Amino acid sequence: MATSTDTGRERVRGFDRVWIFVFLVPFLLLYFGFTLWPLVATVYYSFFDWSGIGPIDNFVGTGNYGSILNDKLFWLAVVNTLIFAVLNTVIKLPLSLLMAIILTRKWLRGTKLFRTVFFAPLIIPVAMAGLIFTYLLNPSNGALNALLLDLGLVDKPVDVFAGRWSALTVIVLVSIWQIFGQYMIYWMAALQNVPEELYEAADIDGATEWQKATQITLPMIKPVAVVILLLALVNAMHVFGLVVTLTGGGPGTSTYVVSYFIYQEAFGSVPFAYGYASAAALLFSVIAFVLVTSQGIFVRRAQKLRKEYGV
Repeated sequence: MATSTDTGRERVRGFDRVWIFVFLVPFLLLYFGFTLWPLVATVYYSFFDWSGIGPIDNFVGTGNYGSILNDKLFWLAVVNTLIFAVLNTVIKLPLSLLMAIILTRKWLRGTKLFRTVFFAPLIIPVAMAGLIFTYLLNPSNGALNALLLDLGLVDKPVDVFAGRWSALTVIVLVSIWQIFGQYMIYWMAALQNVPEELYEAADIDGATEWQKATQITLPMIKPVAVVILLLALVNAMHVFGLVVTLTGGGPGTSTYVVSYFIYQEAFGSVPFAYGYASAAALLFSVIAFVLVTSQGIFVRRAQKLRKEYGV
């Protein structure tokens, strides 16, 4: 027989469920409106030759996908995106890890100042950062070229945006400059999870800083490092704003990346190729999906290694 106490508990639980639903409604609306629906719509549009205006009635099946697979510009954009992602990740992760290790040392003074200095560029909008470096590197009146000419280091202005590789290098370096502080914070959070007792035991055994870094720090943060690595790769593959503001895909189309290719196909010229751009977006998403799903395999392997340390 149910008591009054049990009935009261049931009422409270039912009341809680109502409030849980009420607080979830805004999230669900935003999720369906800005995540799920655009995804479903992109899949649907990819099977049509649609300009984004008027009725969606010109069904082409997998025709858009076949055209994209034979589109040299799309594959150039894919190659550029992968080059950017790899270079960006290979440079920023080791440097940000090194800086995180230094900033977590007890003997260092002024750590708050250094953290602020490295994190400050992150608050600058991507478009603003691109415009700043466009003015700095402008071959006709840029501050950097003016300084090099005044110092006599060059005889004529250097146009770093005139070649594919120099332009890509600039995009990579500017991106690293802006995002550096974010990954430094990630590494610092990972380093705080390394038990201090391991370092104390290593000090007693006379281990050097290099030995502590390679035999303790790196193995212990490996599970988190794999996540940070995959996160860095996936985020880098979505580069867009810097390409728009720094190079506009130039010279010519040599610095096109996938996001910029999709933007140009969807909105860059009339008539818009909205269905074609949707198909390109889905193919690009498959590449990112493969990277994300592979993360679990490497994380499990890293966790096994961490367990060998008994933590």
